[in-house]
Amino acid sequence: MSTQGETSSARTFHLASRDLVVAIAAREDFPTFLDAFAKQRGALYAAPSAEIDEASYWPGVARSLASIAPPETMPMSGLIASGITLEGGARGLRSLFTSKVSKSEHKRVINVASLAARVMEVVAGADDALSDDERRGIAMAMASFGLNDEELEQVKAPSKLKPEQLEIFGELDAKVRRELLRGAWQLCLRGTPTAAELEVVAAVGVKLEIAAESDTLKLAVTELLTRAGQTAALAVELARAAGADLEASLRTAALERLIQAVAPPSRAVELRARVDEGRQASFDNLGLTTRAQRLQAVALAWATLAGTDPRYSVGLHLRGELSAAATEAGAAYEVAEALDTVDRYLHQRLREVSTAPSAVRA
Repeated sequence: MSTQGETSSARTFHLASRDLVVAIAAREDFPTFLDAFAKQRGALYAAPSAEIDEASYWPGVARSLASIAPPETMPMSGLIASGITLEGGARGLRSLFTSKVSKSEHKRVINVASLAARVMEVVAGADDALSDDERRGIAMAMASFGLNDEELEQVKAPSKLKPEQLEIFGELDAKVRRELLRGAWQLCLRGTPTAAELEVVAAVGVKLEIAAESDTLKLAVTELLTRAGQTAALAVELARAAGADLEASLRTAALERLIQAVAPPSRAVELRARVDEGRQASFDNLGLTTRAQRLQAVALAWATLAGTDPRYSVGLHLRGELSAAATEAGAAYEVAEALDTVDRYLHQRLREVSTAPSAVRA
């Protein structure tokens, strides 16, 4: 939400708070990788752009997360988590001697990325309508492989690819085949799947020669998205309750960024309706949540609210409102850790920028 009139520190603050929402949403163990994520984004925080380009933001943040904590609900996240990415450089023994991946590994990543692109094209094209979420998810997935622009163009899938045109090339072990099919289900099940989409994913399973595992993978993805939807609903309701006194347009924009980052499309429609209709925040019928989910939800809400206005007085008011809302939602015990984690991340980023030798005050 940066503007031309903001100082460099203010732009850093807004970018870091937005990044933090996406990183927290990526995985429930978010406290373990935030420092590593900050290092990946350090150059951007040191020289933040006056405006955030939405088209490049999501692929960029996915690329920063690739070697650390690829978002669990992102299509093809299993491939990235298993190390099929150029991000992070060489791994294992090779990393002791060089940061560059081997030529054979580089070629392997390109081959798998090409297959992933084709699988996603087949699934996304099943209903002849590419949604904004599908477009964003595919862009994030492809960016996560760590390829350069020329290589990304090389692996780009032909448009309107049909299942029968999908060719499986290269040597693929069982794990890669499984993660390709899981990625297909991740893309298919994010929203409400059509019959055509379900048939296409089943056909992909046949092509990958693991059709017998398709139902198991579908169930696992469904459970993951259901859990993510529960967390998203709690986070949005917490942010709505605590941010009720914020200026309307500011609150709506912040909640939209939160929904984009954390909510599967199947829940996003409902959550956007709550925001648009101005319904009173409610914590009823959100589904059972674990402590990890509650901590994640409170942290997401606070990162969203903290990013709206850096003024100390506003922050104090929002903290109090969020603490009250979290208590009502049964998440009182998670408040202190969530707020501390978010505050530490944001304060550290501002301190790094302000103390950098080449820091320039805008």
